Amino acid sequence: MRFTSCRETENDIAVGPSRRTTRRRLLAIIATLGICAASGAATSLSSAIRELQDTSPAGMNQRFGPTYSSFHKQEDKFPDVYLVPKKPFPKGNRVWQYGEWQNSAGDFSSTQGQVLYATERGSAVDRVTILEWTNGVFTESPEPPWNTGFRPDPTSKKWKGATGAPIATARGMGGWSNCGLVLFSSGFVATAGTVTAHGSDPVLQLPAGKLPTAISVTNKNEFALITVIDTASGKGQVAVIALSSNGKKRFAHEWQDEYPCAPSVALLSGMKLLGFVDLPEIAAPTSICAVGNRLPNRLNGRDGNAGMLNAYDLAKQNDRNVFNTGSNAGFASNAGFAVVASASENKVAFIDLQPLFARVREMYFTTEENFQKTRNLGSEPKQWPYTFDDDPSWKPVVVKSVDVPHPTAVIATMTGGAEKARACIASVDGTVSLYHVGGLASDAEADPKEIELVDKIQVGKNPCCLTYQKGRPYMMIAVCRGDRSLVWFNCGDKEKGIVRTLQDSRMIDPVYAEMADTHGVSTSIVTVADFKGKQILNYRYSTLHFSTQGGAKYGIGKDGNDEFECGGTMEFPGFPFSLSATNVN
Repeated sequence: MRFTSCRETENDIAVGPSRRTTRRRLLAIIATLGICAASGAATSLSSAIRELQDTSPAGMNQRFGPTYSSFHKQEDKFPDVYLVPKKPFPKGNRVWQYGEWQNSAGDFSSTQGQVLYATERGSAVDRVTILEWTNGVFTESPEPPWNTGFRPDPTSKKWKGATGAPIATARGMGGWSNCGLVLFSSGFVATAGTVTAHGSDPVLQLPAGKLPTAISVTNKNEFALITVIDTASGKGQVAVIALSSNGKKRFAHEWQDEYPCAPSVALLSGMKLLGFVDLPEIAAPTSICAVGNRLPNRLNGRDGNAGMLNAYDLAKQNDRNVFNTGSNAGFASNAGFAVVASASENKVAFIDLQPLFARVREMYFTTEENFQKTRNLGSEPKQWPYTFDDDPSWKPVVVKSVDVPHPTAVIATMTGGAEKARACIASVDGTVSLYHVGGLASDAEADPKEIELVDKIQVGKNPCCLTYQKGRPYMMIAVCRGDRSLVWFNCGDKEKGIVRTLQDSRMIDPVYAEMADTHGVSTSIVTVADFKGKQILNYRYSTLHFSTQGGAKYGIGKDGNDEFECGGTMEFPGFPFSLSATNVN
């Protein structure tokens, strides 16, 4: 749950076209929830539960906290970022923006994924093409897919049993992740992919009485962690779900057998709930980020060149050795941690995930005896992967809780070890607190004394989302709803502070963002979910390079010298609040 200032206006909350919340009702809601901008008083657990159960446009608006008008008495003049014009394909409804059209498709690539949005008739999930490169031309505008279903996502017809509304989506951010997870308000968890990579579409239902609030997937799709409120006991918890991926007969880039909890490219084939981790000082968790400590995406082949997972068979001792002590010993994490925040309780918890990652390495990469235990796969507690009730030795442990005022979002580096790894915690006032995590990020023992605040960075008001700048391990992006801005900042020791800030007159109410994958082209594009603007927007902020076909380069903006350009916008019949996409292959 996030905080809404008592200065919110009728227009700030009245987001629905047919059901508008009046100022009188707004004040009644604020009084009921016990929220006061002056005192920042925490709400009761029952109020937090009521708010988190509201998935209407007004309810989702409340979750993301104060808007621009809460912090600014009058609207400032925003820049008009250059909008790249579109050109039509010779046939069909597709468009392009850069390059020179050719009849041959050439080195085709695209990025595709899911966009979640709230409507008065219930939230929805669409599949969207974020960018595309084909026939010698590049499109950096979000568009409906031409090669698969669009509205709703075509996988949704297989989500039988899904009740409630989608509230969040996530993918592993440490490499290629073909499938993402969609979390529903009922505790239903579904998978969704792209036109060519969609796994077997597994689903999972959390037990009754577990109210989900947020989701994170570890670097290379080993585990999903979901924050929940146990409504019977009033406890805050984290559900740990083992993810399985199997490319046999379907996908050349993936393992050709079932290895639950192993690093993968997320051609997801199964999910298993391992159990719950209690949060001793948190009853109402609202955000989570879970990471392993190994980021490199490169996998070495047998010849020393870049390879694919399908080349290795963990049933063979030599191949296990490659991932234990050989050329790919650094591919799988041996430790990790999760950061969990509660906006209403002003608390953040740090969880040690080393038991999970260490057990995975032990079972898959060491002896024949251990590996054979993983071949007894199944849903029963004593089958691999084991539930925490059957084998509590690999259950994650809460190491420390700290006080942080009004935490709105969390993120953590996926590399850096005991000395350089950082956890970033955003607060509603625009402060991002940087925490040293010590042994949580290495195979050393996790010492709560090493988890300490080392610095603060001021970004923008109400940074309700923190996301990764892919390819830069210590660069993060803060989506600052209260300033209608995106702010890039470094959280490392050597480089620290604000790098760039994006504002645009057409970006009305940013609440979420993600940097797009690319293949064959080299550039930086971020996609923004604009809640009250009822749209998503793409912005490019580095040179566009046709790196594998022709070598052409294009600057930014009309004259090629701008800091940003808008690649395009895409409107929705609702209020976008989350998105996740991946390179299509």
